[in-house]
Amino acid sequence: MAENKSSATKVTAAPAHVSNGLAIASLVTGIVAFVFGWAPFFGFVAGVAAVILGIISLKKLQNKGMSIAGIITGGLGALWSIIVTALFIISIVAIGAAGVTYGGVLKEANQALDQYNSENKALIEAKKDFKKGETAVFGHFEVKVNSVKRDYVPEDSYYQADDGKEYVVVSVTVKNVGTESENISSYDLQLNDAGTANGSSFLVEVDPTFDGGDLTPKASLTGNLVFEVTKGSTDLKLQYETAAYDMDASGVKNLVFTLEV
Repeated sequence: MAENKSSATKVTAAPAHVSNGLAIASLVTGIVAFVFGWAPFFGFVAGVAAVILGIISLKKLQNKGMSIAGIITGGLGALWSIIVTALFIISIVAIGAAGVTYGGVLKEANQALDQYNSENKALIEAKKDFKKGETAVFGHFEVKVNSVKRDYVPEDSYYQADDGKEYVVVSVTVKNVGTESENISSYDLQLNDAGTANGSSFLVEVDPTFDGGDLTPKASLTGNLVFEVTKGSTDLKLQYETAAYDMDASGVKNLVFTLEV
């Protein structure tokens, strides 16, 4: 009797197709975050997004390698972006503070320049020629002639005036009427003899001599200056020269102040 055998067919179910979209998105976003981590804020946002997508893709059992790569690149990009963003913020704050400081310095510089221009303009427009007996103002100095001694003859016969010449002793008082210390020397004051300026003699001196020096505001010096001029000259003027920058002419202007003696 034939034995009937029934054969059973074994069926194996094909695995369902798993999407790797989130893993790919995590990897791509992580790479973008890593590459653009130098960009403040952007790299951080992209990096965080890559990490989140990577974690979700792992939970959904998507491609493990791409998910982990996305998390790593995204994390590095976010970290790099945090550093860059912090440096960016610090730079902005520093620039702002420097801007305030620079603005203050610039304001002070402009004020100093305005004051300088104002002082120069006043100096250029100031009275230049003073009559005998007046107290003159030569720039930052107030100058007064106390006495004038004509035809002075030194005790030492070796130092006598040349033929047709005479020594004139001028006693002066110079006061600093400016707001800062100023220096003046005996050579800054000359005696103009009919248009020719003569410096004070360094061979003949009369005590107390006018040696000059630094004058603080309101300080003064008094002393004698000795000049050699044409004998009997009646056109003598104490002279002082200085310079000022003329804004209108865009150049330096020579200023000559005189006081009749």
